[in-house]
Amino acid sequence: MKTIGFILRIIILVFVSALFIIPIYFTFSVSISSKPRINEGAIVPDFYLGHWIEVTGGFGYWRAGIINSAIVSLACMLIALLVSLPAGYVFTRIKFLADKHLFFWFLTNRMAPPVVFAIPYLMIWRGLKIWDTYTGLILAYMVFEIPITTWIIASFLAGIPKEIDEAAYIDGYNTFRLFTKIILPLLRPAIGVAMFFAWLFAWTDMFFASVLTSVNAKTLPAQLLTALGKVGWGVEYGPAAAAGFVTLVPGLMLLYWVRKYILRGFIFGRL
Repeated sequence: MKTIGFILRIIILVFVSALFIIPIYFTFSVSISSKPRINEGAIVPDFYLGHWIEVTGGFGYWRAGIINSAIVSLACMLIALLVSLPAGYVFTRIKFLADKHLFFWFLTNRMAPPVVFAIPYLMIWRGLKIWDTYTGLILAYMVFEIPITTWIIASFLAGIPKEIDEAAYIDGYNTFRLFTKIILPLLRPAIGVAMFFAWLFAWTDMFFASVLTSVNAKTLPAQLLTALGKVGWGVEYGPAAAAGFVTLVPGLMLLYWVRKYILRGFIFGRL
């Protein structure tokens, strides 16, 4: 019975892995293939790096999307951390009027589907002249990123004993010194997890980037949606596949960098 169970687990693992690996492999193979040629009756695709050069080189359409995505994602990650770190500390260490209700309201913003905010944002952003700008897109993302990063930070802080704060105050620490010298080093796993989720949302979002941008601040996922929406008009599958694969690389690199923190976060942070 143990052998049968082990074999079933292996089969399930292989099946699940294939579901994730096959689309990635297919995308990569299309990105390095040119138009297929016929060799001895068999269709053989040529190895071709022109799609990658088109996507990453020069100052063309795809390169602008990559730059816009990087700028917006980095800005969102930094702003979300700068806001959520003190906010998480306040929610877990300081009691004030309606603190629990405000924290719950934070989470309801994250629970709401993005389409609920699309029309109001579009109208307000046009009125404020920040439509199709980095500022408008980043502000829209903050409504969703700050709640989740604050919740992550607060979850970790809830596991840090308050006696540490009391001992620091007895030793003459003020709140700022306590937070920077003691709390922040203990929050490294939380910061890693928050960075990952903040980056991931901004880097992979397609909906807001399509509604709130047009040319100047259009991110790579929004460009992919535009390119793949031209079915019947000649889709450039090679450059689109190369651009799609590019969207995976930063996330995988960040995930590898914070992998141990994410693991600790799911174990100790009550995520």
